[in-house]
Amino acid sequence: MLSLQSETIHEANCKLQDASRALQQAELRITAAEELATAAEFRAQAADIQLQKTNQELALIEEAIRRRLLCASPEAVGKPNAA
Repeated sequence: MLSLQSETIHEANCKLQDASRALQQAELRITAAEELATAAEFRAQAADIQLQKTNQELALIEEAIRRRLLCASPEAVGKPNAA
């Protein structure tokens, strides 16, 4: 009877150790996934900032093109600028 109890306790300890290892591995995977998510969030923020800068630069280029076209158009010749 004692050996059956010892065997049961041994099996329970083995299962507990397996569960503990599985938990540690899951925690490591969760930590790694959180780090990846954080890195992706920073990249998204950087991309958004770059997009805003690019849009501002594009707006400046569009404005410069409009000014050039208005200055070069025959209708604009001789007319004062409305700036």
